[in-house]
Amino acid sequence: MEYTYQIIPEHKLVIEQVTGEVTVQELAYKTQTVFSDPLYVPTYNGVMDLRHAVSRMSKVELYGFASLISESEMFGQSKWAILANDPIVVALSHIFKHRLPDQTTLGIFCTIQAAAEFVGHPEVLNYLKDE
Repeated sequence: MEYTYQIIPEHKLVIEQVTGEVTVQELAYKTQTVFSDPLYVPTYNGVMDLRHAVSRMSKVELYGFASLISESEMFGQSKWAILANDPIVVALSHIFKHRLPDQTTLGIFCTIQAAAEFVGHPEVLNYLKDE
């Protein structure tokens, strides 16, 4: 798995990009890396780009990850958009969403424009490009 992220304080925005095969252990570790970054603020909205990711997670593992995220004080105070086009990644993203206490804080999209509108940050279009 390759993972990059940007925290953009002037826009109160987080952009994450994940490519390759993704396991729940790697995703949990990378999420903790973002949460530990001194620039990270839990109220910043974000976009996670999974358009080039291939999931190697089971439903049970995803349930555990959703519980971990739900219990964290570092998540759930903002809106997040998941960008995905692989059917398995989209399906697992919906399963993840339905395990969150407030499902209105997470949206799943196939275009950057829709993701940017959901999180209320047109600036996303300056950092991610549709293929």
